[in-house]
Amino acid sequence: MKKNLKLLSIVVVVALMLTGCQKEYTITAMPDYAGHGTVIGGGVYKKGTVIQLAVVPATGYSFDKWEDGNAENPRSITVQTDAVYIATFTSEGGGGEKPTNMGIFSVSATQKVYFSPGNLQWSASGSHAVAGDGTAAGTWRFAPNQWYNIGANNKNIDSAYTGWIDLFGWGTSGYDNKYPYITSTYNSDYSNNENDITGTNYDWGVYNAIYNPQTRTTDAPGTWRTLTKDEWDYLLNTRTTSLSGICYAKSTVCGITGVIIVPDNWNASIYTLNNVNTSNVAYTSNIIGETDWEKMEAAGCVFLPAAGYREETSIYDVGSNGSYWSTTYFYGNYAYNLDFYPSYLYPSYGGYPCRGRSVRLVKDVK
Repeated sequence: MKKNLKLLSIVVVVALMLTGCQKEYTITAMPDYAGHGTVIGGGVYKKGTVIQLAVVPATGYSFDKWEDGNAENPRSITVQTDAVYIATFTSEGGGGEKPTNMGIFSVSATQKVYFSPGNLQWSASGSHAVAGDGTAAGTWRFAPNQWYNIGANNKNIDSAYTGWIDLFGWGTSGYDNKYPYITSTYNSDYSNNENDITGTNYDWGVYNAIYNPQTRTTDAPGTWRTLTKDEWDYLLNTRTTSLSGICYAKSTVCGITGVIIVPDNWNASIYTLNNVNTSNVAYTSNIIGETDWEKMEAAGCVFLPAAGYREETSIYDVGSNGSYWSTTYFYGNYAYNLDFYPSYLYPSYGGYPCRGRSVRLVKDVK
């Protein structure tokens, strides 16, 4: 009897070991812009599974290539780890760039800005220009659309990681050895110690050239910048949108939770938003599909996804918490950031510099 039990135990252990080998990974497959087409085949698969990704262009567009240079359609993938595959398109009339009507947003009584077309992202692959005519390792870009965020894959943060990350410690532009892949828990390792980073090279946009998928060009250092605490506050709580009275609304866009910010000239007849300018409401207040979002985006709306936050290499609250840096120092190892959950939104709140947060840049209207 004991011999049989021992044999059974061995069988169970071997079975568990074999089961453990069948780890599942998420394959995200998406177009560079929702209006260009659809990509079929993404999902959750066991390691070693061979899958096919197929691209179906929208009317007026043709498939160009995958973002990594592969031009196969359909494309066979052997699942080895979590991965993102982005299909790019060309319009049949030429160009293929994302249609754009950048909204104008007041961030003070005298200053207006445009928002970047997506959250800031970094990869160790390649190199880029920096302020002062130098170059640095890695590539900066804006996300291929406004709702896209890296989520749990930020756990792969590393100086050699050639995938993308989008949660950064405060002021980690790469200037003064403040690298975007820092995971130190010492707040003094970040940015310019107890000083604002407004207008300095610690600001990601001031220091770095950034690839812009909306225009398919690389914007020079200094084209973009990060908002200050007061500018976030004015944008969300003070400015007057004369046609609608709306500044923002908690929303779910194309299945992703976050906050919509409407431009100064927003006309409420374009789309009826519920529970506007209200922090204590759920993201389900506004459920917006692809067709409606394209219309809203074309009218200048901005969407901030609830992309979570990072502590060292652990990722938290993706889909429930949005946390966006400002350039303003608070006090005692704190810096200001915009923070929102389903039940609240604080446009001026102090956060640890060592915590990885989202970065959304703006460009001044001259």
